[in-house]
Amino acid sequence: MARPKSTELTPAEQKIMQLLWQQGPLSVRDITNMLSEQQPVAYTTVQTLCRILLDKGHVSAEKQGKAFIYQAQTVQQEARSQALLSLLKKFFGGSPDLLAQHLLQDQQLSAEVAAQLQAKISAAGQPAATAQAVAKPTSTSQD
Repeated sequence: MARPKSTELTPAEQKIMQLLWQQGPLSVRDITNMLSEQQPVAYTTVQTLCRILLDKGHVSAEKQGKAFIYQAQTVQQEARSQALLSLLKKFFGGSPDLLAQHLLQDQQLSAEVAAQLQAKISAAGQPAATAQAVAKPTSTSQD
């Protein structure tokens, strides 16, 4: 039985998506030239990867002359969310708690970042109206 197609981005696909998110619509030639600045890559490889991204629904393609112009359809935040969900399922049994604990044990946080995270955790545990009040600091100066 054939394995179901994955919509996850491979590292090579992610490099192309990063260019499309940053630069906007690009041709295969443009993508190849930009990627080759870091490491040589074949035009046909980029062409194949763009077709795969099209099949996965991450990009759209519009023919202009002889070339196709590819444009990101997946929003960067959506791709991050999909990747994080996959990571949670693969390595943490779907538990955000285990992921958070791992990150806190494995990474050194500055006091500022720790305080920001604590504020977000506190706000997430409060009802929506209270959380909005926490997120919007009120002005104490008088006009």
